[in-house]
Amino acid sequence: MKELVLVRHGEAEHLVKGIVGGWTDLPLTDRGRRQTEITGTRLMELFESRIQKIYASDLIRASEAAKIIQEKLDVPLIIDSHLRELNQGVAKNMTHEEAAKVAIPMSEPSVDWTPYPEAESWRMLQERVAEVMSELEQKEEDVVLIVGHGNTNAVIVEWWLQLPSEHNIYFPTHPASITWLGINDFGDREIRKLNETAHLTNEGLDDCVSQQ
Repeated sequence: MKELVLVRHGEAEHLVKGIVGGWTDLPLTDRGRRQTEITGTRLMELFESRIQKIYASDLIRASEAAKIIQEKLDVPLIIDSHLRELNQGVAKNMTHEEAAKVAIPMSEPSVDWTPYPEAESWRMLQERVAEVMSELEQKEEDVVLIVGHGNTNAVIVEWWLQLPSEHNIYFPTHPASITWLGINDFGDREIRKLNETAHLTNEGLDDCVSQQ
């Protein structure tokens, strides 16, 4: 795998309803579907036919976005639960106000803190995602697209850059954004684009909140 493209799903219902993301499983909004269609067109402009396969989280908002993009790129799609968003435990399906009542205070090291009972820590997410990324790295596809989530994308960027797992170094991605990772002529891993949303600006679709 020489290049890795990350797309975050478009606006989903939990974002506009004030519900905690994580494993809450709600679909895209109409706006989110439109954002994703535009992102698919932008991917065609950037990569033409170079993307060989799409991998996506099995949560509805990501798998729905991946299918919209797949129709434009016409490449195989594989759904993988390892690419899910950070598990927020008992806060699933709760409003942010409800979740605040069961939240666990921050503790150190922060990579091992779980925000809610039965939730994942950042380290747990890192380990889950690293498992699938190590498998993808061995496959023959040169350019791979992953359609996922905000926290999952951040962890994948960490993994790509081979950053130490003891620290939270967060790379934010907005709904329907594109992040492009590659390897340069010297063999160095690099970020070519991070959280690009310019393709949404002309349509007035780039002002969504950036929660999970």
